[in-house]
Order: sequence, then structure tokens, then C-alpha cells
Amino acid sequence: MLTLRNKMDEIKNKKVSFNILPITKNDAETVKNSLRQYFFRDEPLSASIGLLEEKESVIQFENFCIDLLQFGVSFMAVSTETGEMMGATLNSTVCRGDKIKQYSDKNNDRSIKYNELMIFLDKAGRDTDLFRQYPNIDRIMKLEIITVNEAYRGQGVCKALVNKSKELALEIGYQMIGVDCSSTFTAMAVERFGFQCVYSFSYSDYVNKQGEVVFKTQPPHEYFKTHVLLL
Repeated sequence: MLTLRNKMDEIKNKKVSFNILPITKNDAETVKNSLRQYFFRDEPLSASIGLLEEKESVIQFENFCIDLLQFGVSFMAVSTETGEMMGATLNSTVCRGDKIKQYSDKNNDRSIKYNELMIFLDKAGRDTDLFRQYPNIDRIMKLEIITVNEAYRGQGVCKALVNKSKELALEIGYQMIGVDCSSTFTAMAVERFGFQCVYSFSYSDYVNKQGEVVFKTQPPHEYFKTHVLLL
């Protein structure tokens, strides 16, 4: 009987064919399972604060991710052989003038670890302010979550998901794609796809009121970066 590790090694040693398909609300449980198994474990910020150890934070982060499906612009890579979801990009859209919800560390009902994560992401969004940086841009598609199941990395899944998102963004009249990269590997990948870094913030510089570093990420994940692609 093959162990999970042997199965993963076997998959990595052969090319797997797949299709890129839209994600619908009916796929929510499939997406949740993949997030639990791969994304929450591997994403540097979540891993550094032990988000998986706080059940309520996991649930809230899952809900945040699944809420992205309401925009109707997310995609998944599905194996043509097994029907398994190999990876996904959960996307949103934003237009100039949209009211942006901001997070606060006071008077909220969020769990501690999830709240720490969202406050940091809110800060990064305000610091970046793409509409200020690009006054001629009015419509942006954001690749909020990009995840590829471990066994299928190196198969071109990430590139295919980004390309499909780009294709849709052009089709519906968006002028830019933006992606926040908490992982060095994600930043390196999108740079290969032609994205440009417009924001970089060192995790070691983000401290709490006691002067302690909040996200003690593991190497090589030292910076949070925002990349954009003009369409």
C-alpha cells in the first residue's frame, strides 16, 4: 500500500494533466478541505502564529476565504484523471470608490490569532493603496489566496491559475491584477509571470505594543510583498 508521502512522490515524478475551471459556491467544501490540508499549514503568517491551534481562528479564516467566492472570479485546477482539486486561486474585485472595511484591535468578535492576521493585512492594504499609486486605474482584480496542493507543485498549476485569472480580468474590463505575497515562493513565482513589486515590508519590523515581533516567520519568508500586473 502506498503511503501519502510515496503517493506524493509518485505524482511529482510524472506530468499530471488538468483543467482550469471556475469555482462556484457548490465547491466550498472542496476548497475548505484543501485550505485546511495545505494552505493554512504552509502560509507563513498563519504558521508563525499557530493559527491551526485555535479552532475559532481557523473557522473565521475559512469563512473569509469562502466569502471570496461571492465575487464569481475564482478558479481551480482539477486533475483530468482523478477529478481532484490540485490548486486554486480565490479572487476578488475592487473598484475605485468602493468602501473598504478596516479592521481594529478593539471592539471586535474575532479570535486572537485571526484578528492579528487581519489587522496586519489591513495595514498592508492601507500602506500599499494601489488606487493612490495608480491614479489612472479604476478597476483591480486581486488574487487573494493562491494555493497548490503539495503533491502537484512544479506542474505549472500556479501559472495556469494566474493566466486564467488574467484572461478573465481582461475580458471583464479590469485594468490591473494585484497579489499580496506573504510567501517568498509566491513572490518569486509571480515575478516570473511579469508582476512588479510595489510594496515590501519586513516581518521583523512589525511589532506589538510591547515591542515584540508578531510574525516570527521561518526562512526564507522575511518580507510581505505586493505585486501588480498592468493589463
